[in-house]
Amino acid sequence: MTSSRTSPLPRVITVCKLKLGGGRGCWQAYEIASDADGRWLYTPAGSIFRSSDGEIDTRCEVEGGDGPGLDCLTLVPGPAAHWLATWSVPQRPLHIGVEVCDLIRRATPDVVAFLDWELDPFRLRSGLVAVEDLDDFADVRAAGLLTDDDADQALQAAAWVERRLRQQIEPFDGRGDRRLFEAGQLDLPSLVDVPHPFDV
Repeated sequence: MTSSRTSPLPRVITVCKLKLGGGRGCWQAYEIASDADGRWLYTPAGSIFRSSDGEIDTRCEVEGGDGPGLDCLTLVPGPAAHWLATWSVPQRPLHIGVEVCDLIRRATPDVVAFLDWELDPFRLRSGLVAVEDLDDFADVRAAGLLTDDDADQALQAAAWVERRLRQQIEPFDGRGDRRLFEAGQLDLPSLVDVPHPFDV
C-alpha cells in the first residue's frame, strides 16, 4: 500500500513471536494509542512477516491468514496479562484471534516480544468462539517445554479470554473494531523493512 501522507508517522514497533521449540517470527506495527487496555498496534495491508529461517511473507499474516494481506490491529495488554489479541478487518472470517503467551520484558519500548504458549482462543464473524491448538499445547507439555506453573497460567488465561470473547465484554467488545477502522483512515504506508527475528 502506498501513501500520500505528509504528517509524521506514529512510532513503529517490532513484534516478535517466539515458539517454545525455538522458531521465531517478526512483523511491525504502528503504535496508534495507549490506554488502560494496553498498547494498540496497527499493521497496514501489504506489510510483511519474516520467519526465523529468513523467509519473507509478502502478506501481513499476523494470525496465519491464507489470503492476501489485510489490515489488522493488535492489543498488547499490561505485563501481568498472558495474552495478545489481534482484530481482523470485516473481510476476514476470523474476527479476533488471541495468542495465550508470556509477554517478555524488553529494555526498549520499540520491541514487543512474546513466548507462544500454544493455546489460541478466537472468535469468528459467525459468532463461533473456541480455543484451538490444544494438541500443540499437549505436545509441548509432554516434551517438557512448558513448566507446570506456566501451563496452569496458560489454561487460566485461555479460559479468561474465551469467556470474555463469548460475552463480548472488555476488551473484546466493539473498541478494537472501532480502533481498527479509525487506523485504516490514517493512510499509513505498509511496513516492509522488518528485521530478521534473531536480530531483534
